[in-house]
Amino acid sequence: MRLFSKLILTFFILTLTLNVNAKMFKRVVHTIESTPKLNFNKNWTKISKSEEESLKELVKFLSTSKTGKRLLLKAQKKAASYGETISDIIKPGNGSLTDTTLIRKFSPSRPDQVVLESRSVVYLNRHLNVLNATLDLAHELTHYAFRKPFNPYKLNFSLPKFVESTVEGTGGEVDAYLIECKVLQELFPKDIHSQTNCSKVVDPETGKLSRSLGKKEFYKMGAYYKEFRDKMSKYQGDLEDASNENALFISSAYGLPYPMAAVQEYESIMSRVCENDKKRLALMKDRISRMPASESDLEQNDQHRLYARMSNSFKNRCSATLSQM
Repeated sequence: MRLFSKLILTFFILTLTLNVNAKMFKRVVHTIESTPKLNFNKNWTKISKSEEESLKELVKFLSTSKTGKRLLLKAQKKAASYGETISDIIKPGNGSLTDTTLIRKFSPSRPDQVVLESRSVVYLNRHLNVLNATLDLAHELTHYAFRKPFNPYKLNFSLPKFVESTVEGTGGEVDAYLIECKVLQELFPKDIHSQTNCSKVVDPETGKLSRSLGKKEFYKMGAYYKEFRDKMSKYQGDLEDASNENALFISSAYGLPYPMAAVQEYESIMSRVCENDKKRLALMKDRISRMPASESDLEQNDQHRLYARMSNSFKNRCSATLSQM
C-alpha cells in the first residue's frame, strides 16, 4: 500500500518522494446503509462526472468516519498554512503516495547556511475502488498532516533516527496503518477482526488498536534481520525493537520489510546529500582562493575557519556513507 520516499538531489533542490504502497491487509467490500447510492466496488474516479468531483465525493465519504473527519480537519489546517485547500493537495495518480519536496537554498557567498522549505502533495491511486481508495486516502493524509520534515544536512540525521522516524515516528507507517484500521473499524466494524490484518494490532484484552503491537509488527525483519543489524553496526547505530520474526508488512517499493527498506532509502538520500556537500565545499574553497589580497587577515581567517568547520561536518556525516559507496 505504501511506497517509501524517492529522493532526487540537484545542486539546489532536494526532492523527497514518500511513496507508501504496500498492501497491508485484505479489504472486503460491503455496503453502508447510510450512503446507499455509493457503490464501493466501483472505481472511485467514476463515482461522479469528473475525477475532481469524484475526489470531493471520496473526501465526503471519508468524513463520515469520526477519525476521518478529524484527519481531514488537521490536513485542511496544514494546507491552509500554505494558502492551499484540500483540493489543492490531493491529486489522482498511478499510485498512492505522499510526495514531499524539500527545496534547498543557500547563497554562494554563504554556503554554510542552508535553508530548507517543504511542500507536500497526496497522490491517490486512480485504479482503486471506492473502499480501498478511502483507506489509502486516510493513510496518506496521516503522512501529510502529521509527519515532520527531516533535514539530511544536519549532523544528527543518522540511520537509526531515520528508521525510527519512518516506522514509528509521528505520522510514520505505524501511525498511518493504525489510522487506516481505525477508519475501517468505524466504517466496516465486522471486518476488523475476521477479514483483515488489522487484527494483528488489536489488543486482545482491551479490543482496541494498539500502537505497541503495531511497532512490534513493523519491526519484524524475518530473513533480513542479520543484514539489518550489519548495516546498523556500520553506521554505529542499533534498534532494539527489530526482531527476526517473519515480516508481515513489506514495502512494495523495495520488496523488503520496512526497516530494511528505510536503510536503503537512507543510503540513497545520503549519497546525494554528500555529493551536494562536496559541491558546497568546492564552491567555498574556490571562493577563498579568489579572495583579493586586499582582504583583511581577519576576514580570511574567518573564511578558513568556516571552511574547516564545514569540512569536519562533512566528514562526520558522510564518512560512513562514502565507505558504503
